[in-house]
Amino acid sequence: MDALERDLVAAAREGDRDAFRVLAERYYRRVYRMLLAMTRDPDAALDLTQETFAKALRGLPEFEMTASFHTWLHRIAHHAFVDWTRRRRIRTPQALEDDARPQAADEQPFPVGPRPPGDPADAVEVEESLRAVRAALEALRPAYREILILREVEGLSYPEIAAVLKVRPGTVMSRLFAARMALRAVLRERFGMDVGGREG
Repeated sequence: MDALERDLVAAAREGDRDAFRVLAERYYRRVYRMLLAMTRDPDAALDLTQETFAKALRGLPEFEMTASFHTWLHRIAHHAFVDWTRRRRIRTPQALEDDARPQAADEQPFPVGPRPPGDPADAVEVEESLRAVRAALEALRPAYREILILREVEGLSYPEIAAVLKVRPGTVMSRLFAARMALRAVLRERFGMDVGGREG
């Protein structure tokens, strides 16, 4: 935590709602984006984001100031996502099918960034590749999708991911490797894309 965040957390732990509001404003969009990428459902992502911050507010008195607030917040969001996934498992197939509606362009959870300069054909190719990656991510099991998002979208380190998921760093490495292999398999089988990538 930086000095400002440490002061905000300390004040929020003492009941300062304004301090907590500043913390929420700092992380709200990031948590929502992460949950949207994992749930693929804007309404669910909004509900889980609100749930995450409500639980964070209630749990602040137990938060250890030596810990990372950012990682702690991600861990709360992770538990909210896991609970949501469990609740969905007991729903009817028709209800799950009804939830599988396409997202609007501005709701896409994975950043597309600016279009590359130059040949418009290059921009189209990049856009098509990004769509394929999004679709492939959606086809993965939730645990694989989540760990890829934490690493590749949120940019968390292995120790931070281990803290969020409450697993050993070695487990993060093996699960991330398996998730990347699964993603590549989907891209190859469904979209004819043979991609490499970093393993660290």
